[in-house]
Amino acid sequence: MKELLDGHLKSEEDKDIFYDIVEKWIPLIQAQGPRLDSQSESVDKLSSGGPPQFVKARTTKIKMPTVVQVPEVHWITLKPEVICGNDEDTPIYSLQSDAGRFECGVSGLRWVCKEKVSLKYQFGSWEEHMERMEALHFIPGGPLLNVTVIAGKLEEAYLPHWICTEDNPEVLGKFSVLHIDTCGDVVEPVSEVTPSHVKLSQPHFSPRGVLMRAGFRIKINCKVLIFKTNLAFLTLHVYLIPSDPALQQTIKSKELSSGYKMINKPYPQKSLKMGKYFALKANMDSAEMTPENLKLEYVGSDPNFFEVFIENPDSNFQLVLTHTSGQVWTCIIRKDDYINTGDIQRMYEEELARLRPELVRNMSRELINQLLDDLLMDGVLNDGEKDSVLQENDTRADRARCLIDMVKRKGCEASRKIICHIQSRDPTLSADLGLPV
Repeated sequence: MKELLDGHLKSEEDKDIFYDIVEKWIPLIQAQGPRLDSQSESVDKLSSGGPPQFVKARTTKIKMPTVVQVPEVHWITLKPEVICGNDEDTPIYSLQSDAGRFECGVSGLRWVCKEKVSLKYQFGSWEEHMERMEALHFIPGGPLLNVTVIAGKLEEAYLPHWICTEDNPEVLGKFSVLHIDTCGDVVEPVSEVTPSHVKLSQPHFSPRGVLMRAGFRIKINCKVLIFKTNLAFLTLHVYLIPSDPALQQTIKSKELSSGYKMINKPYPQKSLKMGKYFALKANMDSAEMTPENLKLEYVGSDPNFFEVFIENPDSNFQLVLTHTSGQVWTCIIRKDDYINTGDIQRMYEEELARLRPELVRNMSRELINQLLDDLLMDGVLNDGEKDSVLQENDTRADRARCLIDMVKRKGCEASRKIICHIQSRDPTLSADLGLPV
């Protein structure tokens, strides 16, 4: 039905107006007659397989619990200790606290205790639960946490969420909590919501996470993650994701293991609309962006990303994230962010050393002569050095070998220049060597 309506609503503005009206009228329609709702006083249970099964049939009007939005209070942030688990991709975090109000600095989990407590947790994956949640018309609204209280007792516990509630009070009634136990999945109602957390009705744990009723237009708090290559050219992977620490952990682990390095930049200050498309732009003419736009959605383990490619960056540039309504986020990528003296030294000299055997075998006499002229004009070589390459080496391979070694001795900038000249002078050879052309 939604796809059919979207086909008739041509502009984003038309869709926003229509769905705003729908969201206001649905609660009134539901209040006039019978309904089945997982946020009523009983809870929905799902068996591990098969369709959803309700604990009891509900054919009369059921009173919804009153959901109260509570302002934020002061919490003491604790940094967890990482302990080894059986799976390297899902580390176990350990926390200890005395009496008070505390928040984990990694997951955002909050708790209140009157005595010393010790607990541990792991991030869970929403993927195995997505199909069942979609059948009940829910989407993830926060990270899935598997918490174990080792010692002591929690008086209160709060799960983090990434839903924006500040400018949409009607969204408060659409929160639930997924509780995974040995009997299956239980969807529980909530009674208290803060701008960043949902209070658990009972601070007893098994894997739990915040859910949001699907089918409504919501805004979510987001993060932009940027990773860079450490090569002679610059490639950025830019992710736009919900503010999910578990997903951040997954992405960071994957990118770092592939040799990328993270560039830390401020996150978007304003919440963004779920399901909308966003485009990334750079104020550098040589920058190439792929894809043109991305949809903001929750993808549990392998989200898509923008790839930004710049062949020979040599200055600061700006990244801008836009929506049809305008600019929603921007940052400056400075030269020091993607390159520093130590990186340059390793980057170009190691690249030239890697290419040396293939260059000696494949550089033509014509290319060698062109490079000698280019490097003489750049000031990398002088007339005497150019002549020595030509006069003291009879074979093509010897001239190539002498030229490369001479340039390597002159340092990183000279290595960068000869690589750039090879790219522009012989695109075919560059492609064979794995250089961008």
